[in-house]
Amino acid sequence: MNITENGIKSYIETFLSSLDDTAANFFSEDETKELLHKSLLPAKIICYISTQFGVAFEYIPDGETSIEVIRGSARVEDLLVKAPSGLRNVGPMFNIGASNCGIEKLSLADGFPFRLTKKEASVTFREVRFSAEALGWVRDIEYAEVFGDRDADSWSKEAAQSRAKDEVLAALFIAQQAKRKEVSLHEYISTLREKTVLLLGDYKGEGQERLDQIAEALKDIGYDPLLIKDVQDFEHYDLAQKVVAIGSLSRFVVIDDSSPSGHLMEVEICRNNRWVTVLLHAEGIRASWMTAGASISSNVILDKDYVLKSTKEAISEVSKWAEDKLKEIEKSLNNVYPWKIKS
Repeated sequence: MNITENGIKSYIETFLSSLDDTAANFFSEDETKELLHKSLLPAKIICYISTQFGVAFEYIPDGETSIEVIRGSARVEDLLVKAPSGLRNVGPMFNIGASNCGIEKLSLADGFPFRLTKKEASVTFREVRFSAEALGWVRDIEYAEVFGDRDADSWSKEAAQSRAKDEVLAALFIAQQAKRKEVSLHEYISTLREKTVLLLGDYKGEGQERLDQIAEALKDIGYDPLLIKDVQDFEHYDLAQKVVAIGSLSRFVVIDDSSPSGHLMEVEICRNNRWVTVLLHAEGIRASWMTAGASISSNVILDKDYVLKSTKEAISEVSKWAEDKLKEIEKSLNNVYPWKIKS
């Protein structure tokens, strides 16, 4: 079932109210204004629903916040950019097949701007100009989010509440990390955040001892390891929800896969989100054969046996692999997306 006009409007209303209610429990009024979607308000929020493919949300600065819904039979990219018909027959300047892509402070000229190539794809635009001088067309977007998914379940009130909590939890985590490091929020975001490594595994007995050794080894080479159990409990979030929120803010993920624990589910979360992930097996022992194929089906997951007495050497080796993989991904994206080439 696809989302309706009333459904998408209800989603935005619920998202904004949940953002207010949740943020009020952790931040002052001034701090709340710094949250991403709060910083865009007041605004005219236009929700675009395509009966063919996708949904989008555009925030246009205004004196007061209002919500408008536009429904049409064209694809959501066409509904949003409003390009002249002459451009629609020209191949897109770029195709987007990944989720959570971001484009900001850029001008793209003389071509149809973009197409999402699959339902799971999504992109955010901020301070972007589309134009075609020969056709006298200019389209400025202050802020917009575009999604291929138009299923009603993806835009339910429950989904709105969950995304609002994700945004607050991410902001809370960053603020707490800056405080723990005794640096300004700006300094943490610009430098230290890039050193955070999410560390997952068995938190009991020998499992915790292994995690402590891995954490010390990561610290020795300049990283800031974070155990998900040390992240402040947040509303009614379970462990898996915290992993999703915090994993997206980390440089990469290290999982000690040497004894059974809840991390078996977390491996799937890492795989689904395509995070650069290392699976470690102490003395070659694997927690479960469920994880055995993870590195085969994903080129961003590494399986690595290690010797407990040589934990530091193993961590140094896998960290280098993770950094090389991140550089490889960045290089590949630079060659694919024109806004990265121009940047």
